[in-house]
Amino acid sequence: MTKIKFNKAVRRALTLMESHPAICHVAIPSFDKETRTTSVNATFDVSLPNAWRPCGESPSGVKLKEEVRFDFPNEYPFSPPRVSLRRDFNSNLPHMLPYFLSGRLVPCIYDGDITEFLHQAGLVGILDQVSVWLDRAATLTLMDPEQGWEPVRRDTFDSYIVADADKLRGLVNRKGGHRFFEFEYLRVITNGYKDFVQGRISSSALKVNHNEVPKIFREEPLNQQLCCNKSLALLVWPGKHPSGKLIVSDSYLPETVSNVDSLKERAKLYGCLKELDYGLKWLKRCLSRYEKAGPFTIAIVLMARRPFKVIGSQSPIELCPYVLDIHTPDLFLEGGETAVRPTMQLHTVSRSLLAQLSGGETPSERLRWTLIGAGSLGSKLALHLARAGYAPETVLDKSSMLPHNAARHALIPPTGSRQLLGIDAKARRLCEALHGLDQKATPIIANAVDILKSKAQAKSVWSKDSWAVVNATASLAVRQALASTELLTTRVIETALFAGGIVGMITTEGPDRNPNTADLIAEYYGILREDPALAHIIFRSDDAMSRQSIGQGCGSLTMTMSDGRLSLFAAGMSEYLLAKQRDGLPSTGGEILIGQLSADGLGLEWCVHQISPVTVVNTINGERWSVHIHPRAVAKIEQERIRHPKVETGGVLMGRVSEAPRIINVVDVLDAPEDSTRSATEFVLGTKGLSSQMRTYSESVGGALYCLGTWHSHLSVSGPSSTDRATAKAIDLSRLCPSILLISTPVGFQALLADEVDK
Repeated sequence: MTKIKFNKAVRRALTLMESHPAICHVAIPSFDKETRTTSVNATFDVSLPNAWRPCGESPSGVKLKEEVRFDFPNEYPFSPPRVSLRRDFNSNLPHMLPYFLSGRLVPCIYDGDITEFLHQAGLVGILDQVSVWLDRAATLTLMDPEQGWEPVRRDTFDSYIVADADKLRGLVNRKGGHRFFEFEYLRVITNGYKDFVQGRISSSALKVNHNEVPKIFREEPLNQQLCCNKSLALLVWPGKHPSGKLIVSDSYLPETVSNVDSLKERAKLYGCLKELDYGLKWLKRCLSRYEKAGPFTIAIVLMARRPFKVIGSQSPIELCPYVLDIHTPDLFLEGGETAVRPTMQLHTVSRSLLAQLSGGETPSERLRWTLIGAGSLGSKLALHLARAGYAPETVLDKSSMLPHNAARHALIPPTGSRQLLGIDAKARRLCEALHGLDQKATPIIANAVDILKSKAQAKSVWSKDSWAVVNATASLAVRQALASTELLTTRVIETALFAGGIVGMITTEGPDRNPNTADLIAEYYGILREDPALAHIIFRSDDAMSRQSIGQGCGSLTMTMSDGRLSLFAAGMSEYLLAKQRDGLPSTGGEILIGQLSADGLGLEWCVHQISPVTVVNTINGERWSVHIHPRAVAKIEQERIRHPKVETGGVLMGRVSEAPRIINVVDVLDAPEDSTRSATEFVLGTKGLSSQMRTYSESVGGALYCLGTWHSHLSVSGPSSTDRATAKAIDLSRLCPSILLISTPVGFQALLADEVDK
């Protein structure tokens, strides 16, 4: 007898099998020289309940001692052993693969890639899984009703059909029936044999009669091996018993359909044979006058009703699809022996599928939101959100796609002569991409600033029911327009990048738009002043916007950075938007998130700042301006009043002016100089060191915050005195932008415009 020389890996595997606690015997292995495969039978001890042990097997046919064969390929341990059961093992059990190995049944011991599982858990993991599978098969617990009905394994078939399973399941009713749908497919042919079919079932029902048949069946050969065709799909489903009880198929059967006869037998088991026959008879009648003989490939989907929901769905309806060829006038050229091929069913791209794969629940209703800006950042935000099922409803952008946009835009430009087709409006091209993700969006090609001035146009961009308006334009004019408009009640979320993509920012307005987007950017500068290192990064000049050449004599103002860096920030911003769509916007105020690139450029760290509402005070003289006093400034004013309860006191206001919305943001206050004087009836601001203090403050934030005027307190509720007005006028003498005099009284604030003091 020739001694077999196994490789070391197989020898180690055999040793492991002999020592495994669930294996009681390992037979002498054999080696196939042709396939270079080592086969060994291992006998497992199955954990049968005591009541079944005397007879040696369970009611489901699983024996107390089960022999399982392991075929180790020559590539082991890179490739896993193939596992198979005895030939007469009960095939009507779930978790069974739809093929045989040398006539032996193949169990599905792991829901995933068995090769990856081997490298994760080793051979011991596979042996453990086989033991668990046998124990559960014995007790009929392979299928867990809480988890759902295990659908017939179809993932090993070559052909597949893409369909919206939820919409098709929606057809099923108590009466039973059939329905035709349009079926488009590619057929791959080798030497005249149809190797496989890749098709798609439309979600719209198809009208089938003599007149429509020529429009339904069409064939367009692309080359000798590939045809692009159009035909139909027949869907059938069971109804109810005469008693009124729904027909339910509660027996698990592996996929064994191979011809028309076995297809009809399977339809009978599912309770829909009558519906299948009726649909096929009607199709035969409609094709009887069609002059073309065929063959035509059609799809048939049997929809079985299971006793509980199918795994991966919320419905008990299981889709079992097949493809077969028909001819005129008798449909089946070989009668009941006409070949039928089972296929895989793949989900069509849908919001529910995208949400599922994004780790969230399927959104019952798509939130309405508007994206302003379909450029590099905006396009990435839109597509990230769309891939989770939350695409914008409206996309507003004034610009066209140009070749230089390809450096960072989420959309890929066409090639060759079609490249000119890519020079289209960014909003339109982005909406076309969103439509491919099963989410329609309306493109609006216009200037956002103009839209925000027109009540009629604004209604087409957002409504009072909108979740939010996301501004990804990096446009100061758009930000000012959003802050100034009274046509917008929806909250604004702004995203922006600074310093060549080293820092990113997200701002979210509070309820009733307080704080609003202008308040938040002013507060952002206040936060920067408290973080000198971050402020230095933001305000250094070498990372500012620059004009880049995009053609001879043509340039574009942009911030240069790699697409990867932009994508890092876009990903974080998208996750924020996704979380807020799922969980809701802040309920008590606004938010500012600042993200900073790590030193190695590979990651980000985000810091969240909760921003309380601002105190809004309208000026009491001249044209109306809104003074927005930030919580930081309010707190410092209150602290100063507490320190000087019996005299008037004051200080200097620091912040910024937004002229378009007529908003003055008081972000901070400076203490009064030491030479200031206080009394019960008057406060006089000193001057010692004040200019230097204001200059240092402003320079720390690149001039983004500056002196706005002064404030002082009144001990009683009273309006501005003649001295206050004189002070205000004096303040304005040296300023070109509006200055204010803010009065803090026991019941609130009053504000005067310095340049309007005589009014």
